[in-house]
Amino acid sequence: MTCKTPSHFISMMVLPGLLLSYFFLFMMHEQRTSHTTTDISPSLPTSVLNLVGHNYLNQFIAEALFIKTAVYYGGLNQRMNKSNLDLIAQHLITMSKLHPRLLDIYYRSESVLAHRGKIYAETANQILETGRVHLPNQLALPFFEGFNHFHHLNDPIKAGEVLRIASNIPNSPQWIGHLASMLMASGGNIRTGLIWLKGMLAASNDEDEKKRYNKEILAFEKAMIIQLALDEYASKHGFYPENLSDLSPNFLHTLPLTDDHFQLVYQTPKLFLNRSPHE
Repeated sequence: MTCKTPSHFISMMVLPGLLLSYFFLFMMHEQRTSHTTTDISPSLPTSVLNLVGHNYLNQFIAEALFIKTAVYYGGLNQRMNKSNLDLIAQHLITMSKLHPRLLDIYYRSESVLAHRGKIYAETANQILETGRVHLPNQLALPFFEGFNHFHHLNDPIKAGEVLRIASNIPNSPQWIGHLASMLMASGGNIRTGLIWLKGMLAASNDEDEKKRYNKEILAFEKAMIIQLALDEYASKHGFYPENLSDLSPNFLHTLPLTDDHFQLVYQTPKLFLNRSPHE
């Protein structure tokens, strides 16, 4: 005969109540959204919700809030506005704090918020950062965050930094680290991109990859020759030159040329190494 612990009895008593509460909240929300166009109410602050319960109860609240938000978003049709988005963002932030290991929160944040403008892309990344802490081996989270930095926030260096973190996740594809290096270079940090490429060359066992990395390293090293000349010019004059031609002849006799796969772009005081448009 098995002996049931007090915690077992508590679970048996609490679980039906939680399920009833869940269905009650769900049906109330369904009835409300079916007959009115009222926006969802703001969620309670996480500091208050954490006083209500811990662990499983917090997870339950987060999951119920997720369903409520998903149903609300699905019923908006064309009524999306800043008020709607702000409320959805608030709910997603609350969920990520109550149940940070719920992966669906981060996919929903990326699909609903990231493309709505700078503020919402930043909010999506704030939520994704929480996910990266609690789900460090989920490749999608730093990938989403890096994409948002590059595409929505115009910050390729930060995108490269985040994708570099992604490249260290076990079993992540090799191209993630390669992309991180390219982003760092296109963001004006050629030195870091070169270091990463050399590290990837050392770690690669594929001969075709090694050939590609060696070719790209050569282009990065040529760009670094110009970068060092720019730094030397700035050290002597106290400012960077307006044009690369100002480096000749005292700092560079000739500008080293990269191959057809890359383009050098100089915008005082930064030097960028970009992929050619046909690449």
